[in-house]
Amino acid sequence: MDQPPKGTRRKVYRWILFAATLVAVTWFVWMNADRLAAYSSRIKAWAVLLSFLAVAAAYLARFAAWTRLALLFGLHAPVRKAGRAYFLSVLGRYIPGKLGLALIRIEAYRPQPPERVALATGTELVTALSAAFILMLGGIASAPGTFPAWMKWAAPAGILITLALLSPPVLHRFAGLIFRLTGRKQPGRLPGYGPMLGLTALYIIPGLLQGIGLYVLLLSLGPVPPGSYLTITGAYYTAGLAGMLAVFAPGGLGVREGILMLVLPLVVPKESAIIAALLLRFVMIAVELSLAGISGALAARWGK
Repeated sequence: MDQPPKGTRRKVYRWILFAATLVAVTWFVWMNADRLAAYSSRIKAWAVLLSFLAVAAAYLARFAAWTRLALLFGLHAPVRKAGRAYFLSVLGRYIPGKLGLALIRIEAYRPQPPERVALATGTELVTALSAAFILMLGGIASAPGTFPAWMKWAAPAGILITLALLSPPVLHRFAGLIFRLTGRKQPGRLPGYGPMLGLTALYIIPGLLQGIGLYVLLLSLGPVPPGSYLTITGAYYTAGLAGMLAVFAPGGLGVREGILMLVLPLVVPKESAIIAALLLRFVMIAVELSLAGISGALAARWGK
């Protein structure tokens, strides 16, 4: 009997892993359902609203950073058109393969070469990942007695290594390798070391705002140790990086929540961690849908 094509088997494996992840998270929540019932009454509307506003501000800050980055590559588009493309591309994270993300951005910046848009998008990924690593390591370094001492000492060294990897020699070789593997000609060079550091700093800002969104939810649910904001933000980005690596999970769905449920109890009660992790996902989806809808309506009303 003929076996299914390799691509089909890969898709099947991904869906199996995704289903297994959702089942594991659901089981973990179910096992703690009795204690969660008491904590659920602590959910406050003001905390959810503040979290929504913080996450929305984070996405707007990311769009501002992308706009700055796009200009470095000579990519120009009206704000309404660029905003529509950006926030719709955010929803593209939930589409397996993320092809929609690339196509939407390429369309927004026509007649610029698609390769230039791809290079800018890759640069965004590099600087956003660097910011995420810095926030994660900063969270470890500032953890109030939660992590072993060697991890706290190693975290600053990890931040320095992350910054060193942004140097032009490393990035140019990596970008050249990617374009050679895809059989395309590199449309230009990456920004210099100074702009790359500046872009990474810009992407730290939305990271801090996302951390506020999670921190507010946790604060409304139970005790939060003083001075743990950076640690909570670092935990969020640890979970976010795990979600990115889990390519089988659209938007890191299930993976991010599972990691948060395992890591946050090092700082806050387990019940608070579970409820906040689930609430934050709903808040994020609500923000993403709202911004995509508003930007799409503005583009349709006043022209794309």
